[in-house]
Amino acid sequence: MFRISLSARPVLGIQKNPLRFRSTGSSRIQNDATGSTAEPDWESAIPYAKIPGPEPLPVIGNLFRFMPGGEFFNKDSSGLFKTLYKTYGPVVKLTGILGKPDFVAVFDADAVAQVFRSEGPWPLRLGGDSLEYYYRNLRKDLPLSLVVVQGKEWQDFRTAVNQVMMQPRNTKQYVLPIDRVSQEFVDRMKAIRSDTFEMPPDFFQEIVKWALESITFVALDAELGLLRNSEPSSEAMKMLEAEHAVFEGMYELDVEPSPWKYISTPAYRRFVAAMDFVNGVAIRHVNLAMERLKNLPPNDERSLSVLENLLLRTKDPQRAATMAIDMLLGGIDTTGTVVAIALYQLATNPDKQLKLHEELDRVIPDPSKPLTAQQLEDMRYLRSCIKESMRVMPILIGNARTSIKDLVIGGYQVPSGTMTVMSTLALASNEAYFPRAGEFLPERWLPGADDIKATHPFAFLPFGFGPRMCVGRRFADLEIETVLAKVFRNFSLEWNRPPPKTKFRTLFSFIDPLTFTVKDRA
Repeated sequence: MFRISLSARPVLGIQKNPLRFRSTGSSRIQNDATGSTAEPDWESAIPYAKIPGPEPLPVIGNLFRFMPGGEFFNKDSSGLFKTLYKTYGPVVKLTGILGKPDFVAVFDADAVAQVFRSEGPWPLRLGGDSLEYYYRNLRKDLPLSLVVVQGKEWQDFRTAVNQVMMQPRNTKQYVLPIDRVSQEFVDRMKAIRSDTFEMPPDFFQEIVKWALESITFVALDAELGLLRNSEPSSEAMKMLEAEHAVFEGMYELDVEPSPWKYISTPAYRRFVAAMDFVNGVAIRHVNLAMERLKNLPPNDERSLSVLENLLLRTKDPQRAATMAIDMLLGGIDTTGTVVAIALYQLATNPDKQLKLHEELDRVIPDPSKPLTAQQLEDMRYLRSCIKESMRVMPILIGNARTSIKDLVIGGYQVPSGTMTVMSTLALASNEAYFPRAGEFLPERWLPGADDIKATHPFAFLPFGFGPRMCVGRRFADLEIETVLAKVFRNFSLEWNRPPPKTKFRTLFSFIDPLTFTVKDRA
């Protein structure tokens, strides 16, 4: 049994031979699993060069549009995509952004279906350049993250991971631990609310503490006690800060115009330091899990944890560490934000909250007892509330794929190797796909609501689609459903303020404090 070494680290900073970044106007990417064949109507389609979009200037491209006075200046991700859609239509090309590849944005559900159904068994999801650079150049001791690895290497890794992450039996063993963390969150809400029953201004930070505590239990076999001890100097709080810094860094490096590929910028150095910290914590816990497996009695009949199963399935502690890191990075701000959105939507729609209370009272007659897997299964209206919350306020701009063959999208040629971004945000608010789209209507996801149900299966894909859909979906569902069930079985929530300001960077987030009024239920 061997350990993952933390020594012999590469020197931090930009290397002499940076990654090559594709320009989609001329490149072709060959997918060995499918080959590359053009669409039958390719020759009659409008050329790629004529796809509508902002026209770049010589040398500076479209960079000037992000500067003061430009149409994209100070716009977050949602503002950028809304402007592209409003100005240029359902198929838009954006080029010339300081070393970043061209991309085509689509705002049509049929086009989304076409892109996904053409991706083949080894979908290419390029992007995340900063994360890929980190693993390829600074952490060669670890395999590439599942988020950025491609081709057969991705398939082999994903196949091993699926056997652990996508099996319902592996999720069910975490019902009681996740219930315990969620109960701690409920107790914490009681402890921190004011005399007027309001949550404090930093309540969202409490939500992400719950999310970190939940996912570290799954990813690292670790109980951090973060909801009981939030000392700034604690490793758990430093982990939370590092995870926030990683997401912020990925936005600054991969979305905003940045010269980090050519010079070492402050944002790049902050990103690297945060990734180093997350890696260090994850690797230490993987080593502890390896020791437990090594010392496991031969006749031990307990269920193996997710981390232990990953170690056995992948037969590679480095891969297990990388997957644990992926779970940490993908399972804190994301699940925390979904919970915050659901709390807000139900607090501002008291009739829907009342209907949820009725379901929870029926399914959970005794709120003092831990939830069971069967009770979670019976909460159909709760799941509809979560789904509708994610539709009304999507946490991601959309899904991205890099085409493995020439496609015709909306009548335009889109060459093989082009990154295509499919806007969840625009589709989820489109009346053509969701009648009464501006309303919070959980009933649209239940049988019988034919007048308001979604009209297109590809208009709402919060976890993606196909082979590269979110590998942690089952655990995210378990965590979100459990904590919301516990919260609304114990409390009624009110929102007595104007609508909060929000923003969209890598993820959706609230700018204003989430000062809910939280009252005990009788």
